[in-house]
Amino acid sequence: MTRIKFERSGGIVGQNIDLDLDLDSIPANESLHLMQLVHESGFFHLPEDLVAKASPDEFEYTITVESGATRHNVCATDTSVPDSLRPLIHELSALAKAG
Repeated sequence: MTRIKFERSGGIVGQNIDLDLDLDSIPANESLHLMQLVHESGFFHLPEDLVAKASPDEFEYTITVESGATRHNVCATDTSVPDSLRPLIHELSALAKAG
């Protein structure tokens, strides 16, 4: 079983969003796309805390991926997000807003 939990907080307006996805319960093509984004981001090799100093007006992101016995958590802000992680954050944000 693979799960992705995504939370976005902060921002100027403070519109928090969260998403908890069980990848086994969504269409296979969506699940594969998300896992590809996780893989391409190097997610499991990223440090858990990428937040250097958060500005009050920027978003803070927390992503947790659980796959089998492996679990990894990454926290970042708009200014500290590595470019490799941006496509995953964009996709998860869109899914959270749509859901």
